[in-house]
Formats: sequence, structure tokens, C-alpha cells
Amino acid sequence: MKKILLIALVGVMAVSLFCGFTPARVFDESGGTSEAAGAGGGTSPTTGLQTTSTYKPVFVMIDNATAARPQSGIQSADVVYETPGDVDDLDTRLAAVFNDAMYVDGAPEKVVTGAVRSIRYYHQWIQGEWDALLVHMGGPDETNNPESDIWGESGEHVKQRINGAGAHSENADMFFENDEGDPIEDFAMTDVVADEKIYDYEPTMRKPFLYSTDTNLYSDMPQVDGVKLSFSSNPGWVEYRYDSGTNKFTRYMSGEAITDKNTGNPVEVQNVVIQYVSTGAMPGDPPRRQMTLTGEGPAEFYINGRHMTGTWERPTYDDITTFKLDSGDEVTFAPGNTWIAVHPNDKPVVTTYADGTESVTNEAANGDSENGSESSD
Repeated sequence: MKKILLIALVGVMAVSLFCGFTPARVFDESGGTSEAAGAGGGTSPTTGLQTTSTYKPVFVMIDNATAARPQSGIQSADVVYETPGDVDDLDTRLAAVFNDAMYVDGAPEKVVTGAVRSIRYYHQWIQGEWDALLVHMGGPDETNNPESDIWGESGEHVKQRINGAGAHSENADMFFENDEGDPIEDFAMTDVVADEKIYDYEPTMRKPFLYSTDTNLYSDMPQVDGVKLSFSSNPGWVEYRYDSGTNKFTRYMSGEAITDKNTGNPVEVQNVVIQYVSTGAMPGDPPRRQMTLTGEGPAEFYINGRHMTGTWERPTYDDITTFKLDSGDEVTFAPGNTWIAVHPNDKPVVTTYADGTESVTNEAANGDSENGSESSD
């Protein structure tokens, strides 16, 4: 039997500069709250975990092509955004926010991540929400469609970069070869601990997510076995499978568990968010992916093995993304890492429940998904 979940899909995702900071509200199991320290310790604004961190996030573009996997360091990221690639590319791209990683077990000497990838204009709006040091290997520059350039309006808010390619490269010495000795221009690696040390500005802390330590949070909602995402391929190309023993999701691609090269272990995710956005093709040569990054739209949330639906809202680039449940309440996350799928609103997503039933978002698109293998670009 199949339960059909129909969501009216509108709007797009937005992320931008943030002015001001509201301390993290972390709920204990009795319903009380505590506030996060802004610097030097307390509750992390990026994970909701106890930490000694200050707020100096490092935002890294990471390749997700077949040849780049397994990537290094993605398990150490606090928040990871997964977005569609270019219009002719079946691969997705990862944009990772690192902050707590620099303070685990005191202060690790190195947290290597990569392969570092080029950036698109919409990733810079995501970076702007965190006011983070931006790490990437080039991107569209002086194209025949200036709207897709990363040095135009979308990049004016970026305060500091580590960029290893193009006319505007800077701090390129922060990149190095991977263990296989591949060319840096193809498989650039960086150490986010070292990157954080070159900060030359005081970042403005974003409004943290709402967190709760209560593992019974949302226990009245349907329990899931997992969720399958399409992006630009068939449902199940990207998948998260829930393990009740760990209360975490394991990430899969094309049916294969994805590991972190640094640890050799499967990538585990505490919270999964699907943020439905409108996408299209931006005129140009080559054509670029267009993503409208302000407005509002539907969203789905997978927390403590439970499935909830709701919305996201981002009125302007000067606002922050707000996630809410259908009830209108702000979403409360479990402390830990969060992966946000910035997912096309015309591609199907399939949720499988513990009782064997399924719900399909965008079911009308189910038969229209593109067939074919991943690109190796």
C-alpha cells in the first residue's frame, strides 16, 4: 500500500548575510532551555553540541563526482548543503560548513577535506548566511551572462576567500595534493584547522537552529526506514537509511554506502532536511543552473527517525532561512550534524516508513526522472 504525499511546491531557497544573533535555545528533557555561548565554549550554534569553539566557520565547496568519492572530511562538517550541479550534469555539489571540527578533543592538528570544487553564484548566498570564510577552486567569471558570475552581486558580501583558481585567486597556498598525488587543480585538498587560523575579520554569528536533547522528540510522528532523493537522476540516487540503534541516518549513493576517506567509516547524519526550490536553466554559453534563492516553499524533515513536513521561508537575502512545521512551530533539531538537500521541486522524493508504506512527494514527476548514469566530471 502506498500513502501519497502531495505537496504544493513553490518558491526557492535563500541564504544570505545576517545581522544580529539570538542565542541557541537547547531544550533539556524536562523542557527547560539553556543558551549557547557565542565564543569560547557552551552550546555550538552549528550543531547544538557542547563545545569549546568560537564562531569562525569555514565554508568549503566539495566535489561529489564519482571520481572524487570517497571525499575526505565530510563527516567532520557541522552542516552540509547538497545542491544540483550544472544543467548538463547529473552530479550534485556539496557545500560544507566546518566550525566544531576545529575544537573536537581540544584542538586537532589537522582536519583535511576535499576534493575542493568550484563554486556557483547560489552557493555564495548560502555562504553569506553563515558569514563564513569561503573556500573554493574558482567558478564562473566574466561569462556572457554576468548574473552567473561569482564576482558579481552574489559575491559582494564575501569578506575573505581561499580560492585556488582564476584571475581572482587568493590564499591559494592553503591547498595541497591528495594522498594519491593527483594534480591540485583536479583534486585540491585543504586543512580547515589551518584555514580557520587565517581569518582576518570577525564573522557575524548566524541565528542558530533550535535544538533538543530529548530523543523522544516527534515520537508521535511516523517512523521511517529511510528517504530516497532524485536531484537530477532517478529516486534512490541519493538515499538516507535510518538506524534506530544509533539514531542516525547513513548516506548512500546509487545503493552504495558513502564513507569518509579520513575515517573509512560510513557517513552518518543526525538531521536530514529537504528544502524544495525552483530550478531552471540560465541563458549563457554554457548554460548555467538557475536557482531562485528567495521566497518560500515546502520542506520535509527527518529527525530522530521521524518524518515531518513543513515549510521554509527566506523573504530577502538580508534575512535567514526559517524552517517551520505544518503547525507553524519552528523545527527543533537533534544535536549533531545536519544535511540540507536543496532539491528541485519537480523531482520525486520517496519516504519509506517502518510499517512498509511509502509517501511520494512530486509523484507526478516519478516517471519523468532522467535515466542514465552519473557523470564523472
